[in-house]
Amino acid sequence: MAYKKGEGGRIKGVKNKRTRTIEEIAAKFDIDPFQVLMMVAAGDWKGLGYDAPSKISYTNAGIEFEEPNIKLSDRVQAAKEASKYLYSQKQSVALSTGDQSIKIEIVDYTSVKK
Repeated sequence: MAYKKGEGGRIKGVKNKRTRTIEEIAAKFDIDPFQVLMMVAAGDWKGLGYDAPSKISYTNAGIEFEEPNIKLSDRVQAAKEASKYLYSQKQSVALSTGDQSIKIEIVDYTSVKK
């Protein structure tokens, strides 16, 4: 059967197999990945299943120190990842000058005598 122009292919809005699989796995474990990112970013240690905000660890020399369960670097990374879903990405802008060339001149006015 011959297709007319504009017919065939996946219908707009229908999810592909990979997306459906990912959503099924998230539903199976009853988690929302975005919600987990936000809990990490907020430092919600109770929501993530920790008993306390920090734990006691030991160095190789046997010195005891307190270590947070959710490190600041992990919180920053989670906030960075979550912001991609909350705010639009900025696009770089290309400068087009056509046939003309641009000359940039840098003048150091601090060394010029009056």
